[in-house]
Amino acid sequence: MGRVELPFVRGGLPRAALVLPSRVRPVWWGIAALAAAVWIIVATQASVDVFILNSALLAILGAVALNVLMGTAGQPSIGNAAFLAVGGYAAVFLLRTHYFAFPFDVIGAGVISAVVGLVVGVPALRLRGLYLILATLAAHFMIVFFATEYQGHVAGSGGIFINSEFASKGIASQQVYWAWLLFGIVAVVLLGSARLVRGRAGRAWRMIRDHELAAPTLGIQPTRYKLIVFSLSSGVIGVEGALFVHLNGSLIVDTFTLQLAIGYLAMVLIGGLDSIVGAVIGAAIVTYLPTKVPDIVSLFIGSGNAATKGPQISVIIYGVLIIVFIVSSPQGIVGWLKGFKLRLGRLSVRRRIGAARPAVD
Repeated sequence: MGRVELPFVRGGLPRAALVLPSRVRPVWWGIAALAAAVWIIVATQASVDVFILNSALLAILGAVALNVLMGTAGQPSIGNAAFLAVGGYAAVFLLRTHYFAFPFDVIGAGVISAVVGLVVGVPALRLRGLYLILATLAAHFMIVFFATEYQGHVAGSGGIFINSEFASKGIASQQVYWAWLLFGIVAVVLLGSARLVRGRAGRAWRMIRDHELAAPTLGIQPTRYKLIVFSLSSGVIGVEGALFVHLNGSLIVDTFTLQLAIGYLAMVLIGGLDSIVGAVIGAAIVTYLPTKVPDIVSLFIGSGNAATKGPQISVIIYGVLIIVFIVSSPQGIVGWLKGFKLRLGRLSVRRRIGAARPAVD
């Protein structure tokens, strides 16, 4: 931890003699809060709730990667589900064909996904906005097509099955092991992402996002930084896809739909663009919402209808939340919280100024 030395104090004593710890970065507070949440859920909830937690931890990986790509670098994409498929099928390919054991198949899947992201990023270099979204949409359909062909070749339409990790520990203990493993991976990704977006790469990506034509005059190479962010984000999403396969023990191409990709867009937009904390909050909301909506809706339409209509109602809520935050707070929940904090600060300053004014007779 760094140190802060203050020049002087009241009474003439030099403040250089007082050494104070610097402020802890928010990412560390976020990781500590996430660790506390994992510990509480693991210690108090049933295995199904721990499984939902594991799904949320996986979603955080993809949401953070997409937030860096879209929020920090300004490269919109709808290809998350496709790169999840790349990671999942690459892990299965390495596991079944080349006998890569866990976790080496996951690492290999991340590398393969990063290479595919690099390939997709090359033709997208000259595209922006809607045209870039359409390019990533085309990549989605191409990747899903090849995944379907591979699945039909090795296993048929029923999907591919592998041995899930930690299965020998029992269902409850298996989910607990996965929870702490995924927490460790998420913590590493959060630290790495925070370092990137706060450093030189983050400043370059924001410059490209806001003033791409002026970026070369500052020594920033847009082509290089765009390819880097496409490759890194795709690699992280690929790792998520590989972990998804090991967690569930199965893989089927029908999982990787456009609705799944839109769900990740909802995570980023609801939580807040260019905010790692926002990505975590958005992933938690979008993951837990489908599990809680049926319980709430059942109070009004009955449990039977809630079970069938709950997922559709969750999608409607995603859309409503996206519209609400785009209109009222373009920076999502994090932007709203920052605005609320700023208003509280202004109110506090006004009160102090009012208290300091001398009374007028």
